[in-house]
Amino acid sequence: RIDDALGHIRVARPRRHLFPPHFPTPNLAVMPGYISIKRSLQVNMVASALFTLPFFALGPFEFASLLVDGSVSAAQMGSGPAAPFLKHLLWVDAIKNCLITYWCHIAQGWTAKVQKQVIVGFVAMWASLLPLFKFANPVAGSNALPPPVIAYCAVTWTAYALALVEKPKKKRAAAKKK
Repeated sequence: RIDDALGHIRVARPRRHLFPPHFPTPNLAVMPGYISIKRSLQVNMVASALFTLPFFALGPFEFASLLVDGSVSAAQMGSGPAAPFLKHLLWVDAIKNCLITYWCHIAQGWTAKVQKQVIVGFVAMWASLLPLFKFANPVAGSNALPPPVIAYCAVTWTAYALALVEKPKKKRAAAKKK
């Protein structure tokens, strides 16, 4: 017996596990979607890492020329008075992408509810950024989304949609009465 501050008596009960120790614990992050939320975070983690690799392999200005589909060369971006500021912004963006990769990695161990909140945050971030390509496009006279951005959003949003949309439940045939 344990007495608390109010004088009530509580009985300590042994803790019983839902599953015996020799059975594997089920993945608590699985939702009723077509793929698990954990799998959708893994997809985003890989896509984000692959999206960031060219930055570190080619350098910030070559990477930026990929994002504008080659309409502005890396040499043009790296010259002029705004080049240091652009380089700074490109490094900030690369670090942001590394942070997204990291969050996707660690969120895999969290509960499904928290994972869903992380996903909603990522989708909201991209939904906030996409209009910039229409109203503040980095290339004058163009309002097209860069192909890498289209690919990234298509892959990650598809994975999230498959994880968050409920599968239709199978209808069981009614038992026939004899």
